[in-house]
Amino acid sequence: MKYFFLILLSVACGTFKPQAPEKKTDFFKVGWVKNLDPEYVSGNLPIGLGAPRIFNDIVYMGSMSGVMSAYDVESGRALWSSNDKTPLGGPVEFFNDHVAYGGLSGRFFVRHYLTGELKYAIDLGAPVESAPFYSKGHLLVYLRGHQIVHLDAETGKILWVYKRAVPVTTTLQRTTRPLLIGNKVILGFADGFVGALSLEEGLLLWETKVVEQSKFIDADLNPVLVGGVIVTGSPSGDLKALNPDNGAISRSYGVSVMAHPVLRGQQIILGTNDGEVILMSFGGEILKRVSVSDQPVSAVGWWKEHLVAASFDGKIRAIDPLTLKVVDEFAMGYDYSSVFSDLVITDEAMAIYSSRNRLYLFR
Repeated sequence: MKYFFLILLSVACGTFKPQAPEKKTDFFKVGWVKNLDPEYVSGNLPIGLGAPRIFNDIVYMGSMSGVMSAYDVESGRALWSSNDKTPLGGPVEFFNDHVAYGGLSGRFFVRHYLTGELKYAIDLGAPVESAPFYSKGHLLVYLRGHQIVHLDAETGKILWVYKRAVPVTTTLQRTTRPLLIGNKVILGFADGFVGALSLEEGLLLWETKVVEQSKFIDADLNPVLVGGVIVTGSPSGDLKALNPDNGAISRSYGVSVMAHPVLRGQQIILGTNDGEVILMSFGGEILKRVSVSDQPVSAVGWWKEHLVAASFDGKIRAIDPLTLKVVDEFAMGYDYSSVFSDLVITDEAMAIYSSRNRLYLFR
């Protein structure tokens, strides 16, 4: 974890120094790039923590200057933009013909995905820095103040709010994407616990502590259901397997990961704090592992029949899954660049957002 905080400190206090991007390569073919860096005072660089989303050949990305834009995936041309007058730090979520997202002011927006026409906007009372979660007419929004808000997706009516009393003050403020299993909403909290809430009422059904450190203990790895168990945890501790019925820990995998776990067939792709990419079976057996960086791997994925990994050294790498050799890499070209969010992947494209507020579309 020490690398994470050193990078944040460098970004907050460092001087911006453009560098020449590395030579373009065969695997990472840049389709277009958008510079979404807001105006800032020298010496205090804004850190991009958001992520794009792709839907129906449209790339959606909000900016810290408060503008939500929909770009044509092929040309990068803006199809529509809306100045929402609040920094937009979280990705959008899709439902029916709409996109839903929130801003740092706590304002929450739902717009038509093709036109940007506003369906409704409401105030949720705390910053929205993560993507909403939609399922069967429900929207769940994880707020910075350790709150989860359950909305009726069509009307924006608040059905319930769960507020977590977090006794620690030092948290990463990264939140998990909820996992819905039947009536249970599974998610992690900033106090090192993973819990289950009832979808109808927001009641806490069970909770389990998954990390024993004293600070930066956020259980912020997106939970995934694998072989009947929930795989999740905190970057400050080992990855865990939990029983979805009662939260009991059934296994500790002995690896600490920063990147959200990604499912691929019968395997889990992991990116570790030690700069490794790991392929693990659903049963917990480590099938393959390769070191790709001397800094933590922050995001992993599968694209064009290769493993793809982003790390805190500002590079993304393509890895042959058979030989585990790095066949290509792309440097984002700026000091303090990294990827703190997801690799957003479709069959035809991959979109990433760097900490220096650059949106990249690869083909």
